[in-house]
Amino acid sequence: MRKFVFFDLDGTLADTDPDIRRAWKAALRDLGLECPDFDRKFVAGPPIDEMARALFPEKFTQELADGIRRQFAEHYDGDGFPETHEYPGVLDEVRRLKESGCTVAIVTNKRYAGATAMARHFGWRRVFDDVYSGDMFVDPLVAAHYGVEPGRKMRKPEMLSVVMRLYGARPCESALVGDTANDFEAAAENGVLSVGVEWGYGTREELAQADVVCRAPVDMAECLLHGTTPKA
Repeated sequence: MRKFVFFDLDGTLADTDPDIRRAWKAALRDLGLECPDFDRKFVAGPPIDEMARALFPEKFTQELADGIRRQFAEHYDGDGFPETHEYPGVLDEVRRLKESGCTVAIVTNKRYAGATAMARHFGWRRVFDDVYSGDMFVDPLVAAHYGVEPGRKMRKPEMLSVVMRLYGARPCESALVGDTANDFEAAAENGVLSVGVEWGYGTREELAQADVVCRAPVDMAECLLHGTTPKA
């Protein structure tokens, strides 16, 4: 049994792509940016900086990424997430893990404001022990609350390391559940079990990087509670 289970958000807990994609397109319009290949190249989940670099490799600057982030927030945080839906059965299995004695927390690349707004909207605060995001510790007040040194935005591997220290979680008793290479790389860098989920946004090649791949939410819970490997 894994005592500490950390969950990615986008593509793992909920299908957030429609609302994220819509807010991105609105942000690009605000900034007068054109990206003809947007629908083909865009993936929900990676940090805004990383996605901006992928979409605009020739003109990427930190100023451009910061501009997209500001405008994205304008269109995303307060819209009520009308097209975002929880994946069926996933939260039931998270509750099962929680009832079995696991600590369950969200660890996401999503901006802290957006992640916490979504957690409130779906009632996830009643299920998860907490929500962690790479930009949350930039705020000195938030950092002080968690006893963490304030600083720059963290990538997911560093963020997972910090969260594990907060809980006193050892690698051998921890797991990260996610859907893309970003999640599996973070797990590998911290020596924790990576559990890939087929219902998310990850490609077959990305899922091949996970230690275990689950087709259904019940497989995820069985793997984490009993070490049962899902059938191929």
